[in-house]
Amino acid sequence: MSTPAQETSSGVRVHNSRVYLLAIVTSMGAFLFGYDLAFIGTSIELAPFQRDFGLIDASESVKDAFSANIVSLLQAGCFFGSLAAAPVGDKLGRRLALGLGALAFMTGSIMQVASSGIQAVMFVGRVIGGVGVGFASMLVPLYSAECAPPQIRGRLVGIYEIGVQVGTCMGFWINFGVDRNMAPTSAQWRTPFALQLVPAGLLILGLVFMPDSPRWMAKVYGRTRAVETLAHLRDLPIDHPAVQDEVTDILQQLELERANSLGNSRAALRELMQPGIRNRVFLGVIIMVFFQMAGSNAINYYSPRIFHSIGLRGTETSLVSTGIYGIVRLVAVCIAMYFVVDRFGRVPMLIGGSAVMAISMWLIGVFVKIQGPASSENTSLSASSYAAAVFIFVFAVAFCFSWAGVPWVICSEIYPLRVRGLCVSICVATHWLFNFVIARSVPYMISNISYGTYFVFAACTTLSIPFVWLMIPETKGLKLEEVDVLFNGRGLVPRRRGQSRTDDVGDNKVMVEQVEAV
Repeated sequence: MSTPAQETSSGVRVHNSRVYLLAIVTSMGAFLFGYDLAFIGTSIELAPFQRDFGLIDASESVKDAFSANIVSLLQAGCFFGSLAAAPVGDKLGRRLALGLGALAFMTGSIMQVASSGIQAVMFVGRVIGGVGVGFASMLVPLYSAECAPPQIRGRLVGIYEIGVQVGTCMGFWINFGVDRNMAPTSAQWRTPFALQLVPAGLLILGLVFMPDSPRWMAKVYGRTRAVETLAHLRDLPIDHPAVQDEVTDILQQLELERANSLGNSRAALRELMQPGIRNRVFLGVIIMVFFQMAGSNAINYYSPRIFHSIGLRGTETSLVSTGIYGIVRLVAVCIAMYFVVDRFGRVPMLIGGSAVMAISMWLIGVFVKIQGPASSENTSLSASSYAAAVFIFVFAVAFCFSWAGVPWVICSEIYPLRVRGLCVSICVATHWLFNFVIARSVPYMISNISYGTYFVFAACTTLSIPFVWLMIPETKGLKLEEVDVLFNGRGLVPRRRGQSRTDDVGDNKVMVEQVEAV
């Protein structure tokens, strides 16, 4: 029996097990990225890994180059994979394209496990695995958004970020476990690499039982298949008025989009330059730039070095610190994505989180500056070390309540169906491009500018606050078709002077009604 909060005004259940199951299954694609995000930084610090790949007696510059390569090559694959996912997803459907991405990830993982100290094989495996992660990072939020009821779309798309954080947390602790409990042989580092195969296999298995996106079905096959798919997802009869009305809205929006389109697939790129689309592409790209320049992924990738740079020394200490960091992020993002994003909205979360993150990063830089360079001879922890560690955790919580999940929600819901795949792929490719930049540069930043690393990220996060305040609309509670009408009516939807963000959703619905009436 559903509660009133779980029903729409027409008595239709918003919450049902099928939409949640779909979001959980597809979140295995997010788990792929989250696990890699965490385990790779600590795996390359394991003694057997360093021995097998000839790094024990290597110079610091060689180690920095290897670390940058093994992390950033995955991002290179992700960049190209996210771009390729758009045409594949539009042609074959979201479900099948996501399955192909999982197969690519499994192929890359097998190569990494079998590399046996051969750097070229490891690097190629990282690129191929990255293609699979790129497919998943583009398709999972898109697929979930197109299947979700509007009242809980933020929550269901946010399960993507929960999947990332579950993978991140497990990646941190698995390496702590193998370091403590396995003999220092090659199997010690191969085990966390081999475990990448588990979520990829679960994703492929789960997708066998999932339907495709009802919006993609409407676009490719028409009303009948769309009604069948949507009725299954809503757990309602195909003749239920709510199902028929939602499919009618989808088809009407499709007809409007087709009437306004430039006519063929080649023209899709030119269509991105049209005023109603161009502004939204710019918005999504800048959101992803600020997402990466917040600095969270720098901590994830190089967590042992980050914690060492603030004064926490010793392999076990670094592993424990990163493991606790992963748990804190997981708990915070679960609360944010399940309870907050569809209640308080996207914009308040971004602004509040950015403010706390910026203050934390500025203070971390100050504490690292006060502490001075980390020294292996001095094993005592200073007050500034403790303070910097505390604010890394404060930063993590604020990030999980803002930039960790909200950008995926916004970028999955602001584009029209006819170019949604292409636009989301551009946003995700931007995400991976800047992720690549972070992965390549952070080892050198920590070595060369020390505390300045944190000031760079703090400055970027500070700049994101006025951008969000002025330029990002509130889309909480709107149907995807209503979001499109909203943007067509107001372009980038800048906030009007004196308007409260709590009034945005109501104002947006009024605007949608006015534009539809015209």
